[in-house]
Amino acid sequence: MNGAHNHRSMELDKSGAEIWRESLTHLRHLSDEVWKRFQLFLWLDLIFFLLAASVWRNSTGACCFLILAALGIAFIGRYILKRNRIYYLQMLARKSLLEDELGFYTTKFSGTEIDLAFPWRLAPEVVSEVKMDLDAWVKKSIRASGTIALWQFVIYEIFIGIYVLAFFISLVRMLK
Repeated sequence: MNGAHNHRSMELDKSGAEIWRESLTHLRHLSDEVWKRFQLFLWLDLIFFLLAASVWRNSTGACCFLILAALGIAFIGRYILKRNRIYYLQMLARKSLLEDELGFYTTKFSGTEIDLAFPWRLAPEVVSEVKMDLDAWVKKSIRASGTIALWQFVIYEIFIGIYVLAFFISLVRMLK
């Protein structure tokens, strides 16, 4: 490895390596949490939606209740997705800042332009943006285009739209 780089304010000593390793562990955990919670609430939504559909003809009141329950679950799931996404982005930013401090972005493998920053990384220009304003970067990245998270939000919003429509249809049926 070519150790030449501009500035390294923190040497890669044992404690630096441990902090970096811990940041990767937390990032992996947060990534898993986002996906697990999304799956859990998606299944719960599906179960309540199917229950509502099964009682549609026989009990409009029960159908309205089940649709409202599914709507509540979708809102809770969306809120948890957003919170978990924020935690993930904050950890990703911190890991990338740590890698920048440790010189991972400026140190290259010999004979290549490949740096030492590991997966779940931010591009060097994004690290500069994070340094200027972490909160603004997190806020704009929650639903960034080209991310799986964007599609997870879209799925929740489609479910919410379907539930609102189904609730009003059920309500009109009940009031007839």
